[in-house]
Amino acid sequence: MCSYSLDAHQKEFIPEFKELLQKEFQKIKIFTSGSFLDRKELPESLRTQILDIIKEKDVKEVTIETRPEYAKEAVKVQSYLEDINLEVAIGLESSNDRILKYCVNKGFTYKDFEKAVKIINGIKIKAYLLVKPPFLTEYEGVEDAVHSAETIEGLVDVISFNPVVIHKKTLLEYLWRTRNYTPPWIWSVIEVLNRTRNLKPHIICHPVAVGKYRGIKNCRKCTFELTQKIQEYSLKNEEIIYQCECKEQWKKEMEKLQF
Repeated sequence: MCSYSLDAHQKEFIPEFKELLQKEFQKIKIFTSGSFLDRKELPESLRTQILDIIKEKDVKEVTIETRPEYAKEAVKVQSYLEDINLEVAIGLESSNDRILKYCVNKGFTYKDFEKAVKIINGIKIKAYLLVKPPFLTEYEGVEDAVHSAETIEGLVDVISFNPVVIHKKTLLEYLWRTRNYTPPWIWSVIEVLNRTRNLKPHIICHPVAVGKYRGIKNCRKCTFELTQKIQEYSLKNEEIIYQCECKEQWKKEMEKLQF
């Protein structure tokens, strides 16, 4: 379902990074769409250069993405950053091992995630959860996202819900083109957000490709207004209340092949 590896290439970006950091930032997010701590993806020497540049600035917090197997490296990075707070974002996707193995091909189990959290103890943790991975119905996608969030409530500080988007040259694209998969409805995302709004972690959601063929959407009347409400939700975690005619169609979709 992921095609980020197709965009991977070697590039000298340190000069560009330095130029960008001429501006003042309170927080910096380094989204590698992989693992910032994997030395095969990013040599340790280059990682150190990036961190040294950040340390020269008046930055309060840095976010990096990684996988559970690099948890010990995350502890080293926090030590290296000294007074700068570190947020470690891990793409858990689901707390269900069956979904991790057969729907996402994640390469680790939920227990691996739990072990990583224990290692990173004391450092801010963000978890990414998918909304409607491939091979799940609309109903199953909603229920798994909600259940996964409830499962990790006491383990993480932030939960970021990521509605699935169709990436090019993936198995998921094939399923989509053969009408065996559709991206989640915006109503499904709102259902997940409303049902998890009272959990302890801060809940955020920044969907991409909204309203497009490869992304989440409702009808033309409500798609972009609801997108705005999702963005507002990420700030305050307040319930989204909205009605539209297309909601009845979504409810019928939710009734198909329930558990």
